[in-house]
Amino acid sequence: MHKKNSPSALSSYPLITIGIPTYNRASLVKNCVAGALAQSYQNIEVLVSDNASTDDTLATLKCIESERLRVLTSPKNVGAVNNFSKCVREAKGDYLVLMSDDNILDPTFVEKCVRLIRLEPDIPIVLAAYDILVLDEYSKNERRLVPAVLSKKLATGIWNGTDILDEYLHGRISAQLLSSVIRIDILRRNGGYSKHPCAGDEATWIPILLEGRAGLVNERCATYMVHNSSMSASFLADDRLSDLCEVMEEISAVAERKILYRPIRLHIQKLAWRFVAYQAMITLLLYRRGGASLIKTVQKFWNWRIMLKQCTLMDFITTLRFRTMGRIILPTPVVRWAIALGLDKLF
Repeated sequence: MHKKNSPSALSSYPLITIGIPTYNRASLVKNCVAGALAQSYQNIEVLVSDNASTDDTLATLKCIESERLRVLTSPKNVGAVNNFSKCVREAKGDYLVLMSDDNILDPTFVEKCVRLIRLEPDIPIVLAAYDILVLDEYSKNERRLVPAVLSKKLATGIWNGTDILDEYLHGRISAQLLSSVIRIDILRRNGGYSKHPCAGDEATWIPILLEGRAGLVNERCATYMVHNSSMSASFLADDRLSDLCEVMEEISAVAERKILYRPIRLHIQKLAWRFVAYQAMITLLLYRRGGASLIKTVQKFWNWRIMLKQCTLMDFITTLRFRTMGRIILPTPVVRWAIALGLDKLF
């Protein structure tokens, strides 16, 4: 058996599992799997865990011929979180990409991540940036692309995980679970996929950055789709924010254990609540876009005051975006009109 750092072993190391939990998404999962199988890096397995779908999902998957595709089935629906966890348990790879069935990977995503892994074998995590494709936001067949946010400070390479986390919590890079390659043994040691129903992704990958070194591919490498039938669209505003607050408290506790240098530890803990303030405004925007009146939106924010007690006024001021506030305050017809004329970037 070759050691991982020997030349012959590095030629095949690592095996990457792309885990895709799915449920009743026949058309979407087909495109997701196709993107996974189209990776330029060949040493992969694509693991699809079907959560007792009642549509044509399994029939669609059976029509895909590939030795690298492995499909798991369930006799009953075990819930979304448990289905994600099943992918973590069943993965055979050294590293895992865990993504929803409505997301798409660029063909070179895994290859670019593996380049960094080979520079520092066994690195805990490599992150890349992603675009957001918003479907049917205000009208049917509408498509709006939100380009990936790339770091102006960190180039593609290997950094301290806290440096990358600093960029993420400042909103200076778009990264998420779908665009992350995570070492499977560390992920399992941390308990696998988080049990948090609304912020499970963040609770899963962010603590891995506190393990030490981490890789960054400072390029857009994936597409995250936002649509009315997505799982996140069903989350209530209160649950979404409450869950995120709990996750940030947990991350602060992990930072307390993992980051020995106190100034950096306090900085990360402070940024965690600045991030909550920013996400509170995004959650208000989604609440407003869902049909809530401006008065109800303001009342919702007031009701959150206890939940947001660890956020300072400066946290809200420094994360406030004119565009976000415009979409919250302006009437929906005005927002739709501005988008139709291409003026939405003004707010």
